[in-house]
Amino acid sequence: MFVYIKHGDNEQFFVNTNCSVVYLLKYIRTRLGLAESDLIDLYDEQGVMKLLFQPQHSYESARALLVSRESFTVCNINRSSDGAYTSVTPLLSSVDSALLETLRSQMDTLERTRLQQLYIVEARRADSDERMSQAPPTKTQTKKQRKASQLNGPDKEVQRHTKDRKTRS
Repeated sequence: MFVYIKHGDNEQFFVNTNCSVVYLLKYIRTRLGLAESDLIDLYDEQGVMKLLFQPQHSYESARALLVSRESFTVCNINRSSDGAYTSVTPLLSSVDSALLETLRSQMDTLERTRLQQLYIVEARRADSDERMSQAPPTKTQTKKQRKASQLNGPDKEVQRHTKDRKTRS
């Protein structure tokens, strides 16, 4: 199966989707002369981004994510040095303003989701650090404590059994 990729001044080419997303995006970058470090994605005619650049999609089959024989436009995802999504730039010479607004709103949603995930990770990290500082002794620690007490002196139960043997004789 294949899809059409739009770019430039209403130019297009088609690509085979029977491969992983990583190879598809690599081929598109090569075909358009983009750098490997450029973060690109595809969006359909309604402006819905496919989010192919996200790690969970990297080795998934492109055929499962893209509808066969549809047209998709390439866009460049711009991020800041701290990883924040800043903007999206379609690689098409003329783009409708409503479509640009749709792409911007999706970028805003992606950034909010990214910030929520960072907040959750930070909260979990703080919670686990707090638990580690207040953690009760583990089984291995109590075994070590038992061994130390046995080395320091005989147990009372052992002494009681020893007395019983001495009195029998």
